[in-house]
Amino acid sequence: MNKKAFYHKSKNCWNQYREKHRWIRIEKFPDGIEPPQKVRIYRQNDYFRLQFWDPAAKKNLTERVDGDLVTAIFRAREIEERLKHFRSSGLGRGKLKHQNLLELYQSHLQRRADAGEIDPKTVRRYASALEHYRCFVDQPLISTTCPSATNVNRELVLQFQSHLKNLQISSNGHPNTEKHTMVSSDYVLDVVRGMYIWAADPDRGNLMPSGFRNPFQGKFRQTESVAPDLFGEPDITVPMAVEFLKTCDSYQLQLFALLIFYGLRASEPCFLFRDNLTSDGWLKVVCLPQISYRTKGRRDKRLPLLEPIRILFEKQPRHTEAGLLLHRRSVWEGIEKSPLVSYSLDEITKEYTRRCRKSTNLSAEQGIQIRDQLLQEAGGLKYDHIENEFHRLADQLSWPAEATLKDFRHLFSTAMMNAGMPEYYRKYLMGHAVSKSAISTYTHLDQLREHYLEAAQRQFLPLIEVFTRRSNELVSAA
Repeated sequence: MNKKAFYHKSKNCWNQYREKHRWIRIEKFPDGIEPPQKVRIYRQNDYFRLQFWDPAAKKNLTERVDGDLVTAIFRAREIEERLKHFRSSGLGRGKLKHQNLLELYQSHLQRRADAGEIDPKTVRRYASALEHYRCFVDQPLISTTCPSATNVNRELVLQFQSHLKNLQISSNGHPNTEKHTMVSSDYVLDVVRGMYIWAADPDRGNLMPSGFRNPFQGKFRQTESVAPDLFGEPDITVPMAVEFLKTCDSYQLQLFALLIFYGLRASEPCFLFRDNLTSDGWLKVVCLPQISYRTKGRRDKRLPLLEPIRILFEKQPRHTEAGLLLHRRSVWEGIEKSPLVSYSLDEITKEYTRRCRKSTNLSAEQGIQIRDQLLQEAGGLKYDHIENEFHRLADQLSWPAEATLKDFRHLFSTAMMNAGMPEYYRKYLMGHAVSKSAISTYTHLDQLREHYLEAAQRQFLPLIEVFTRRSNELVSAA
């Protein structure tokens, strides 16, 4: 074939392609029909396209309409009505890519964290869960069959569940850790479900078409987790806790007293100041929003101190008059010097505010980093320090691997229940929501000390005796 013939053939092919895909605007309408004002109608091949500016999406959107001109005009009028009254076509962002949805949702979560609505740790946990979804939709087969987030359906949900079931992960995220299958995919599925709920909500994400149905939502999904059998004793029993206290040194005794006798979460002692001790024998475990700390559930509580524990915290010779209630072992033993070790809560707050003012557009994550650095300089301890001390004693006592730091909390709750403590009081001490019913607003826990002391005498008497004896031994030895 010569050059001229090839040119004519390619030109004809291009003309045919151009005619097939060209958009021809409909400008002349039959008599008596008012053309749409905000929606342009085009004919392309054997169907119509509607094009319009969507203020909610902040871009031009296009919708395909199969049918005749009457169908296209009818649909154009529907869109025009929505644009007029709601300033939105109801089409969301058009063909929203999975990657774009993930980025928009995580950006929304970060803004919520910066506004103080959620904890930055929640943002990181959600991001970790959504990474599994990102890897799934990036697979060639999935990206071909379901290229857009608006195309998700029940079939894709089933494929994602199967993907998670066969996924091999490491328990702590480190690449060198031994991999195993995911214990339960419920959390990941719930996070993805929440993302699509947010995207479909016209008052929040407003990214999905008005008729979008969330396939991750519904009662068809059965949880994989199996409820544990709660019959029997907790993994740490009262006799085990007695042996644990007998083995504690001076530093460990004060560290684990609050976990054993009050069921505190392991991270809560890290944020206790001597300011939290009251003159009438209470220890307040409260949120400290002034330094970006909130307890789990954002609930304040106060603990009625047993006399030997009160004496330990108030008269221990190594305790400072101000500052954190508990310090790292190296600081407590005098090996490490901390510049802010004697700073009270007010002084820490002032220093935190001063450092935060140096940063422009301070994010929640940056605020937490500043707080953690301050507590580090004040001699504070972290969860890892408490866990290391626990494992040191557990190994010494040859405890089974099932006995973990959290089991002190199980022991406390079980003991309080066996002692007959009312459920409202037990929930309060555990830091749980007392109740969602209106009656909880009218119920005041005005006999907390009496109920706790009675329960402690019934269930914790061996522990109290051992704690008192061990505390006196260590004070005498010092």
